[in-house]
Amino acid sequence: MPKKKHPHGHYCKICGEYKANEKFSGKGHAAHICKVCSRLSAAEKAAAMDMNRLMSFPMRRLSDSEKKWLQAKMHDKSPEVADTAREIYNVCFPYAERNAMKKQLIINTLSFELHTEVYDGYGDTEMADRRFTIDRKSRVLTMTDFQTESGEQSVTLEGWQMAKLLRYIVHTLEIFMWEQDYCLNPDEDDFFTDIPPEEDIYVDNLEEKEKALPRELEGRPFWQVRVEYSNHTT
Repeated sequence: MPKKKHPHGHYCKICGEYKANEKFSGKGHAAHICKVCSRLSAAEKAAAMDMNRLMSFPMRRLSDSEKKWLQAKMHDKSPEVADTAREIYNVCFPYAERNAMKKQLIINTLSFELHTEVYDGYGDTEMADRRFTIDRKSRVLTMTDFQTESGEQSVTLEGWQMAKLLRYIVHTLEIFMWEQDYCLNPDEDDFFTDIPPEEDIYVDNLEEKEKALPRELEGRPFWQVRVEYSNHTT
């Protein structure tokens, strides 16, 4: 079995490079600091060492100590270190910000309207023209069907039932992220607007798909939702 080859030269713990022995002074050789890095200030040395560690940070499940160190570096005085630490943290924990928001959101009222065709339990389509409302304080869940004479129906839930329902809406359905997840602002980044007029190879397919889409009630969007939270945000 061949022996593992080690890089030639001496390692500098500041810049993280292997350099020839003549690049180190007597004291620098023992301290593992090259001549170039020895001229840096203490703050610059610390930032360089942090960047060196961040650039080689493991992309795996982090230990508690590694996570704490990374979180601390997100607030480092060096902008470069802080920005890099935040980027790495977002890669390691992509849902951290979303999960943190869940802990702060408690729904007070919710209104969800649906004006389009939906599939029933048998795979058939039917027109749904309804509004659902929830009020946490009164614990009342209301459904209004605009297509029937029965109109409005409501039920009062137990306290634990209402709490469980609202928690499910926030923590599982993540209703606070629907605007981002379901692209409710099509004018900003519309994929189809990027197709040049002369590129019409998909036009027929797009027209066929548009015909197959569920029809929208005149003058109303397919669906819309409005939520008011206990911190007075919507």
